[in-house]
Amino acid sequence: MGKSAKAFKRPSKHQKELKKVVKAYPGATPPAEALAARPDPALARTAGGGVSKSKTTKLKAKVAAAKERGSGKKAAGKDYLKLFARNSDSAPGYLSDATSWKFAGAMLSVPRSSIAATSVGHLALFAGGRLQNNSYSDVVDIFNRQTNKWTTARLSVARSEIGAGSLAGRYALFAGGFDSSFRSMSLVDVYDTETAQWSTISLNTPRGAPRFLDLGETTAIIGGLSGDLQYLSRAVDYVSADLKISNATIPSAYPQFGVAVSDRDCGIGLFTSGYQNNKPGERFNDFQPSNQSTLFVANDSSASFSQAPAFPSPRWGAGGAASNGLFAIGGGHLFGDGTTEPLTTVLDRVDLFSASTGQWSSTPLKLSVPRDYPMVQAIGDYIVFVGGSDVSKDFDILDTKSGSFIQGLKHRPALYTLRTDAAAVTIDDCLMIIAGGLVNQGRNATASVELFDACRT
Repeated sequence: MGKSAKAFKRPSKHQKELKKVVKAYPGATPPAEALAARPDPALARTAGGGVSKSKTTKLKAKVAAAKERGSGKKAAGKDYLKLFARNSDSAPGYLSDATSWKFAGAMLSVPRSSIAATSVGHLALFAGGRLQNNSYSDVVDIFNRQTNKWTTARLSVARSEIGAGSLAGRYALFAGGFDSSFRSMSLVDVYDTETAQWSTISLNTPRGAPRFLDLGETTAIIGGLSGDLQYLSRAVDYVSADLKISNATIPSAYPQFGVAVSDRDCGIGLFTSGYQNNKPGERFNDFQPSNQSTLFVANDSSASFSQAPAFPSPRWGAGGAASNGLFAIGGGHLFGDGTTEPLTTVLDRVDLFSASTGQWSSTPLKLSVPRDYPMVQAIGDYIVFVGGSDVSKDFDILDTKSGSFIQGLKHRPALYTLRTDAAAVTIDDCLMIIAGGLVNQGRNATASVELFDACRT
C-alpha cells in the first residue's frame, strides 16, 4: 500500500519546479500566474497512462532550455505540463469506450444513507451515515480495488452529515458532522493507508457537512452547517501532509453552502453554487441560491483563494466534478411561487468553468434529463452524471477533451437501482462505486453497491 500511496503523491512532488516556472514570468498575478503555470491534466489522463519517470529529467531540461533561450511561457510551459503527468505505475488508465465498462454488484455491511465517501490510492471508504431507524452509524466499509475485497472499521464517534476527502495520496479524512443530539462536531477521523491506522485531529470550527477540496499536499475543508444563528459557516481549515491544521475565513459577502470541486492533478479547487444566507446573524435567515465562486490554488503545504467569476445560473442541488482542468456543475432545482410557475423545477443545465481561462463558458450544456442532486464523478477524461432523476437510470457522460456529451451510445452505462442520498466515489480514476442511499421512493435505506469498472487492467 505504501508504494501506491507514494505514486498518487507524484503530482505534488514538483511544487519546487512549479515555483521556478511561476517566478520566470513575474508579470502575472495570482491566481492567474498559478493557473498559467499549472499543468494541463489532459496530458496526465490519457487512456494509456502517464509520463514515465525516465522522461522526467529530459522534460525538466527542455523547460530550462526553453526559458534560457527566451522562448517564453508557451515553450517552457508546454513541456513543463508533462512533468505532472501521472506515472504509468500509479493508475491503470481507463477504457474510453463506455460501452465496454463492466458492472458488478456488492453489499455494504449495514444499510444506510447520507454516507461520507472518499478514495485514496486503491481504496474506497464509506463512513457513517443514517440508519433505517434514523440513528447514526460509526461503520466504515472499505473496498480495495487490488484485492477486490471489502473490510470494515469504525469511526471514533457515530455521526451523519460528515465531510469526506483525501490528503496527499495517503490519508482519508472524515470531518465534522452531527452527533445523535444534532450537535455540530469538530472531530476529524484520519485513516492512514500506509500504516492502516486510525487517528483523530480537530477542526478549528465545529460544523456539519463541510466541503472538501483535495489540492494535493494540502486539503481544504470549507464551510458547512455551523449550528449557530448564522447557520452557514465561512470557515476554512487547511490540513497539510503532516496533518497540521491552519484556518482561514472566506471573505464572501454571504456565508455559503456550496459545491466543492477539485482537480488535484493541477492543485486547483472551485467552491461555487449552492445557497447562501442573505441575512447572517439575524433572527430569520434568508436562504437564496448563490452565484458566489471562490477559486483555491495550492501552494506548498497550504493554499490561497480568491474570488472567481460569478456562477452564471444560481440554483439549489447541483453537483460537480472536474477533469483536465474543466469543472462541470450540473443539474439542481429552482423554487417557484406555485401559481405562475411550479413550486420546484428540476434543471438539465450544465455550466463549465475552465481553469486555463479562469472563466465560465458562455454556452451551457444540457443533460439528457433534468437531475436534482446528481452524483457526479470523473473517470479519466470523462465527467459522469448519474442519478437525481426518477425517470432515467442512464449515465450522462461529458468528454472534457471535446467539451460535449457523448451521444449515440448503443449500450449506455446505467444504474441498476434508482436511489437518492447515496454515496459515489471513484478509485484510480477508473472505477466508480455508488453505495447505499434510499430506495423505494425514499422509504428504505439500502446496502446495495454498484461498481462500474472502466479500468484497463
